[in-house]
Amino acid sequence: MGRAFKVPKKGDAEQWAKVGALWFAGFRFLNHTRWRDAEPFPARLREVEDFVRRNPHHPFRTQGANGS
Repeated sequence: MGRAFKVPKKGDAEQWAKVGALWFAGFRFLNHTRWRDAEPFPARLREVEDFVRRNPHHPFRTQGANGS
């Protein structure tokens, strides 16, 4: 996951779904200290799709499982 990963509460299904969506899109959870210009991860699950679309070359993104 990465060193900056903060575990959502056990019962917070939306946050776990958001984490999963970001992970499967190729994003890793790293410390933003060195990448101050990087767009922060979305706060809500409903924001993930647009975030992924806007950030094909985000510094925390690897090759996604879907080839994107």
